[in-house]
Amino acid sequence: MRVLFAASIAVATALTTVRRRALPAIATATAAPAFARDEQLLRVGQETPATDRDAQPFTTANGVKVQQLRPGDGGAQVGPKSTIAVEATGRLLNLNGVQFFSTKRMTGGDALGGAELVLRLGSGDVVPGLVAGLQGARKNEIRRIVVPSELGYSESVELEPKPPTLEDSRALDSVLRNPRRDAALLFDVKILRIK
Repeated sequence: MRVLFAASIAVATALTTVRRRALPAIATATAAPAFARDEQLLRVGQETPATDRDAQPFTTANGVKVQQLRPGDGGAQVGPKSTIAVEATGRLLNLNGVQFFSTKRMTGGDALGGAELVLRLGSGDVVPGLVAGLQGARKNEIRRIVVPSELGYSESVELEPKPPTLEDSRALDSVLRNPRRDAALLFDVKILRIK
């Protein structure tokens, strides 16, 4: 009886070992994606926007870096005294790209599209580096603008674009009120209208 019991335990152990080895192989062999686009969906948000291959990044005379991500279509260009409607996102470069502004977070914005922000350039109410980076842009153009700290916000956030939420405002304040931090900003801006 002891021999029979020991043999049955040995067989059970061998079967368990075979199952453990075979199951992962079977699972990986049959785990094909349910849809062909599953892999594409996993990459959403991780891809960089398609850029205009001919457009080279440039630096303005006052040190603002600009890259055209998508060319505009239209005759009118943004000038020093233009009034424009934009969709925009602002990030703090010093805090690893923490977002401090987005038109999607403004009242009237949603996940599909942001509320538009109207900027009156030349009035002194807009971040100076952003004004410099928008010069010459056309309708529907998307630009990435890197604003050095000396052309960004002062210690208080009185210039447009103002952070729409308390959380965004705290993120920006944490950089502006700390003299040891570089307050360089990155804006992605889409021009909706030029007046």
